[in-house]
Amino acid sequence: MDELDRMLALARREVPQLRLVYKETVWWMRAWGRLIAPVNPDFRTLYTVVIGSTVYLPREPEQMPRLALARTLAHELVHQLDQRQWGPLFYLSYGGAMPVGRTVRAHWERRAYAVDLMLAHRSGGEVALDAAAERLAALFSGPSYGWMWAGRSSARSFLAPVVEAIREGTLQEQQPYREILAVFVSD
Repeated sequence: MDELDRMLALARREVPQLRLVYKETVWWMRAWGRLIAPVNPDFRTLYTVVIGSTVYLPREPEQMPRLALARTLAHELVHQLDQRQWGPLFYLSYGGAMPVGRTVRAHWERRAYAVDLMLAHRSGGEVALDAAAERLAALFSGPSYGWMWAGRSSARSFLAPVVEAIREGTLQEQQPYREILAVFVSD
């Protein structure tokens, strides 16, 4: 079993009806992609969306590198767990966060991107963690997520507690991060 097999097992344990769908096969995903293309031209080809038990992928799952798909599913599982816990409040706060500045949407994304930061640290240490944090600061403060956090410096500060928790090893002890990390460290 590799990381993808283990990640799928974990995700299906938490979300038994898990579906992986190529978003270009869904008419309203194609329409949404065209609508937001002026702001996020990469939505259709780079970004994954999760709604309930369905993960809408930018490529056919079989065409994605297995490790990249495992990492994507780890990130999206955090969203799925938040959706399950918070229900309509999650969707309202995430979708209603379209105004720019400092949004609740950033809270949800920080929780999910903590997985990306944690895995970067695991695979590349401090250098990879710092590079990932810098990339995320640009992402949070840029157009891809609708400028959900005002200013790159401010976004860096917003991400800093997660980065520090990873450096200290405390994030890796919390759920769901502990189980997700185990997927990537098993032999």
